Amino acid sequence: MKFRLLKSLSLLLIALPAWAQVDQLVDTDQKACAAVVHSGGPVTSAELIQPPITVHETAGPKETWKDYTVTVPFCRVIGTLKPEPKSEIHFELWLPPRASWNGKFEGVGAGSSVGTILYRPLVRGLMRNYAVVATDNGHISTNNDISWAAGHPERIVDFGYRAEHVVTQAAKELTRDFYGRAPQYSYFVGCSQGGHHAMTEAQRFPEDYDGIIAGAPVYSWTDEMVDQAWNMRALRQIPSHSLPKEKLALLAKSVTQACAGPDGLIDDPRKCSFDPSTLLCKDGNDNQCLIGSEIEAVRQMYAGPKKSDGAQLTPGLSRGAWNPLWSNPEHHGGSWLGVFRYMFFDDPAWDLPKMNFDRDPELARKKLGSMLNPDNPDLSNFAKHGGKIIVYHGWADAMVPSEGSVNYFDSVLKTLGTTRVNDFYRLFMVPGMAHCGGGPGADVLFQSEVTPHIPLTPERDMLSALERWVEKGEAPNKFVASRVEQDGTISRTRLVCSYPTVAVFNGTGDPVEAETWKCAK
Repeated sequence: MKFRLLKSLSLLLIALPAWAQVDQLVDTDQKACAAVVHSGGPVTSAELIQPPITVHETAGPKETWKDYTVTVPFCRVIGTLKPEPKSEIHFELWLPPRASWNGKFEGVGAGSSVGTILYRPLVRGLMRNYAVVATDNGHISTNNDISWAAGHPERIVDFGYRAEHVVTQAAKELTRDFYGRAPQYSYFVGCSQGGHHAMTEAQRFPEDYDGIIAGAPVYSWTDEMVDQAWNMRALRQIPSHSLPKEKLALLAKSVTQACAGPDGLIDDPRKCSFDPSTLLCKDGNDNQCLIGSEIEAVRQMYAGPKKSDGAQLTPGLSRGAWNPLWSNPEHHGGSWLGVFRYMFFDDPAWDLPKMNFDRDPELARKKLGSMLNPDNPDLSNFAKHGGKIIVYHGWADAMVPSEGSVNYFDSVLKTLGTTRVNDFYRLFMVPGMAHCGGGPGADVLFQSEVTPHIPLTPERDMLSALERWVEKGEAPNKFVASRVEQDGTISRTRLVCSYPTVAVFNGTGDPVEAETWKCAK
């Protein structure tokens, strides 16, 4: 009798009109969403959102703040975690309807030192039907203000590694509560600071994620701050304390003419020996030449931080890598000033003239490295877990020196051996790509709401490539990057090969098309 009753109810549900079935599904999602709020738990609100809804993102300079419109329904979970009494880690978890969920979980990273929820990657994860989570890293800030760290060592730990981990754990539990089952696969995607947290997750918490994409990772936060301080010191010897945009354009053009391949991109800047002194002004000073102090600043930025005895501290910028921020004398060139003031020296009045490159880099590493530097080459626990990691870095990155990714990869090879590394790690160095995007080359690696023409295939979309590797065991050894214009059209593509192999032009056809290149050693 029980079986017959259930069967009758099932038939009755099937016979309901479409609108009634939809209403029932919405009602089920609404109840499941409301049930996510647990007494005494981390959730402060959970609401089933019916589109459209506009969210306001406040990351970076105010002129770059953006609104994003969500066009699909989702359960919006907002919460706060306090792993330490003075910790306050905010997060948002977006859950697609139960009927739409792809069964997977995605964590997304932020950028710079900002402490805010980034909505753009949340929207992108949701549109792919992931349960997707983002965190503010345990502090509230919109740009490179680091004053939140003053007198709060727990916030430095939260920012360094703890926030991402505890949010991942909590969000996975909430995802299971909403859907009634745990995610089948978990992925993390981030660039810059997000790449930094990607490496932290792989090293410290190898079981959090099955697959990780780390873009332009900051392997050592203290070294990156030293890089930025070095570059700013180099620029301060110029009377204007900056390089005008016109001179940056001249420099980029000159380096390209000297070192670019058939597609106009510098395939490996380490092989480029361009000397900026060829641009020395012969008479006067205009935007078609560089004065002596500008040439010396460029040389120092290429060379990278050194001690007074010439010992190299970290890699310098690649030839061809230039960022407009170096043209703004009011811009501090990243987070370095606040990090040295509020994390290292505990002195709000500290400034660049006090920096001692013989002493301070090592002292900063000793004080902050255990919290902020995911540079451990031993990824054996991540490999044992079965994790797969893809790292990408633009050869034209003017913020995080691209050679750092090559050096780290080589250190992992030395630690674990080539055979073992090939099982779980791929590095893609992208010619002409700037920091996480931009630059003269093909710089788009993912399909998104602004790049709908990029095929959602493992050959063109990096998250799809990672999914295929994790779920089907098919490793990505080559990839096609795209350049997308403002109207959404793809103007060029470029073959990118897993390091240490490189793309070689086959000599025929259009060099701005990926199919005219092949991977070779």
